[in-house]
Amino acid sequence: MTKPQSSESNKTVSLPTDDALQLLLSPDGYYKYLAITKPPLVGGSLKYQAVMKSGGENAEVTGGGEVDVDQIKKNYRRLSLKHHPDKPGGDAEIFRVLTRAKVVLSNSKLRREYDLVGLDLEDEPEDETHQDQVDGSATENEEAEEGKGKTETVMNHIASASLAVVLQVVVKTGTMGFVSTIVSRYVLLTYLAIGGLLFISTRIYRTVKQGLGPDAKVTLATMKDALSPILISVGVYIMYRGRRLNGNDDAEKYLDWTWTFLFGETFVMTLFISNSFERQRSLFLVVAFVVAALFLSLIMKGKFWRYVTLLCFEGILALLVVLAFPIMEMILESIIEEKMKVIGEKIRAHDARMRALVDKGRI
Repeated sequence: MTKPQSSESNKTVSLPTDDALQLLLSPDGYYKYLAITKPPLVGGSLKYQAVMKSGGENAEVTGGGEVDVDQIKKNYRRLSLKHHPDKPGGDAEIFRVLTRAKVVLSNSKLRREYDLVGLDLEDEPEDETHQDQVDGSATENEEAEEGKGKTETVMNHIASASLAVVLQVVVKTGTMGFVSTIVSRYVLLTYLAIGGLLFISTRIYRTVKQGLGPDAKVTLATMKDALSPILISVGVYIMYRGRRLNGNDDAEKYLDWTWTFLFGETFVMTLFISNSFERQRSLFLVVAFVVAALFLSLIMKGKFWRYVTLLCFEGILALLVVLAFPIMEMILESIIEEKMKVIGEKIRAHDARMRALVDKGRI
């Protein structure tokens, strides 16, 4: 069996198809077959290393050890001339794994994951258009996209979803505060708000009607989105009337807060909370929304500074989400890397034992 020369020489030796595939798929086989010296594995996660090195979250992620990317591409081109499917004796599977090896070793993030275990756990068949390249080289944008997709973790998705929820709450709180503290104080703003909500309702109705078709039957369930702005406009008017009371001289007197205003604020706030949930609402959820809205309305009472305080609290919560999740992600990434490192050592030890048994003829 022909063996490749030492990686120190940076020279490759093409193996027969079966031997080449076996070597490529063995622990650290990408380095062995491409004749690239494996760099030392530095402790700590990639992101933690980059942040500690530059002192900022926007640091560029680099691997634990450096490799000669130009040499990787050079050795890859030599081997691709033999294994390309269009060449005599070429093999599509070998060429695919060989191309994947070049991509992994050229990308610091993918190379780090490969170094931990010694195997490519995320190897997937490349697109046919990618395999049709004669030299097999990928563009920088393709390699960047390859690395970018693998950096997304569960924590990234949780952080994005959490931040989106907090921002949605901030927007709804700001809107509710504007309606409660400003719009309901002035007759002109109140009627402008009601007119705008009715206009939105008619637009939604027309859109839903066109989507259902001319012969479709319009039901209350299908028109709930169009009814929501109408109900909100009713609540806004109740809030407006709750701030005014007729005196003995039949002149309207402005009141800062009344129980009528509390009812209108609770009603509008309940609709805001309910509209945040797109799933079918049960009676229990409706009661929970009403109780939560009533509790918040008793605290807010249409006070501007209380809404500002609540917005500041929600802003701090959003900031904590932005700061806390990356830290949690680095901690989780470090723990996972330590586990993968132990697994990689066991895989390499088992592979060495199996090769020793093969050399002795016991297998």
